[in-house]
Amino acid sequence: MWICPACQSPLTLTERTYSCNQAHAFDRAKEGYVNLLLAQHKRSKEPGDNKEMVNARRAFLQQDYYQPLALHLAKLIGKYHVGQQLAVFDVGCGEGYYLNCIIQSLLEASDMRITSGALDISKIAVQKAAKKYPDSYFAVASSFNLPVANDSQQAIIQIFAPSSENEVYRVLAEEGLWIQVNPAPEHLQQLKKCIYDAPVEHKAIAPVPDGFDVLYDSELSFEFTLQSPQMRLNLLMMTPYYWTAPKDKVEVILATLERVKAHFSVRVLQKVTLS
Repeated sequence: MWICPACQSPLTLTERTYSCNQAHAFDRAKEGYVNLLLAQHKRSKEPGDNKEMVNARRAFLQQDYYQPLALHLAKLIGKYHVGQQLAVFDVGCGEGYYLNCIIQSLLEASDMRITSGALDISKIAVQKAAKKYPDSYFAVASSFNLPVANDSQQAIIQIFAPSSENEVYRVLAEEGLWIQVNPAPEHLQQLKKCIYDAPVEHKAIAPVPDGFDVLYDSELSFEFTLQSPQMRLNLLMMTPYYWTAPKDKVEVILATLERVKAHFSVRVLQKVTLS
């Protein structure tokens, strides 16, 4: 699954250590993941989402509020992927909820043979993902320096995460799929209206990069009910709004926010050969 982040040679696991032919070595943690984030790729001591955000997101996602999104992505992969073998990789996986849900849905709907891996820059998130979903490979790494072999993945999943289009192109196999999910204009609008007098709509996603064709470009929306103050707090803590919202606004959200709209922009790109 992994290549060395220092020299890009293949990594081999011996007992609990990944190593390459250039003598770079990376220990496998007890939870099952490997830390491939080099010091020069860090912008802070503990990059990525902190413990509070990770715990809040896991508590929220485990209630399956966003399950319709995960099932929709699984259907798209099933529709556009050709073949019984599928290597799927999640860039910015968080706690692993989406990847696991997608894999389970695909296995229930087909006889695909699936291998799966994922990374996130947050060590706390990857620890939780690897411990809960041991059948997938997880690494702490940068989404702009994917420690994954060239042309090795049939599908890349990217949900609300940054990435390098050049790196995604490199690791995707020919005709591989790049599934992108971003917030659409009305995403969490009820939450935003509790904080801002004039909420700003999410901007359109970036143009299609060179080397990719568009297979699917649409939006998915649905509503869900938050039945407790704790679930409202979990949702709020998943967003950047929590860290800047005034205390009185937070109290309003915890007391009154019930129905919320999720609105996603979903795009499936396919790798093509550059001339």
